[in-house]
Amino acid sequence: MSAGLHVLSGDGEVMEGNTVERLLQLQEIDTLIGDRQARLAALRAESDQLVAELAGLEKETIALNARLETVEGELRQAERTVQAGRATLKRLQLRAQEVHNMREHTAARAEVDAARQNLEAAEDDLLDAMQDQESARSALSDLEGDIASRQQEYGERLADLDEERQRLEEEIAVDLDRRSNRALRIDERARSLYDTVRQGTADSPLAPLVDGVCGHCYTAIPLQTQQVIRAGRVLVVCETCGVILHVAD
Repeated sequence: MSAGLHVLSGDGEVMEGNTVERLLQLQEIDTLIGDRQARLAALRAESDQLVAELAGLEKETIALNARLETVEGELRQAERTVQAGRATLKRLQLRAQEVHNMREHTAARAEVDAARQNLEAAEDDLLDAMQDQESARSALSDLEGDIASRQQEYGERLADLDEERQRLEEEIAVDLDRRSNRALRIDERARSLYDTVRQGTADSPLAPLVDGVCGHCYTAIPLQTQQVIRAGRVLVVCETCGVILHVAD
């Protein structure tokens, strides 16, 4: 017997006529389970993504709060620097009024000018710090609003996903039980062959014989092999792609 033919019975015993039909039913259940498992995986991935996005927003909030704290610290330091600069300028201006000669006047004037420049620079730094504070507060406020909105939106979506996930898990459990019961009604050697093919192929383990070619890989099947398939006494595996061939409905 050629490589591609798998006899399911020994000593000339004929394969049950409904073996292929039962294998097709098993394949239908397996396809349904696979679709539901794929959907379940997609639901879990979406849930993980939503949770990760919310966690990312929370991290941004923590970072912005830390930035705001730093900016407010810089603002307080800038305010103290300005206050000190103003006090220094006022003190130097008062001392400049008490000079007694041109030399002292020139020196006092230079000190006053330098103090005024330092004060102006400090006031510029204070203005920058105030703007940084306003920007940080605005960004934090926007982010907190975004988080509140997304928490509500994502919370509703996560609840929907969890509900659908539970439904799918229940359906898969029922399908697996139905598959187990269905598999018990199939000849053990046929089921073993089916499981072996199923592990090695990307899609359905069974494919119809269509116009003399494999319905999966479209390889031409020899006439003698076609006759064996139509006779239904043995299971025939396509030598090219490995699927079990059966007569098309």
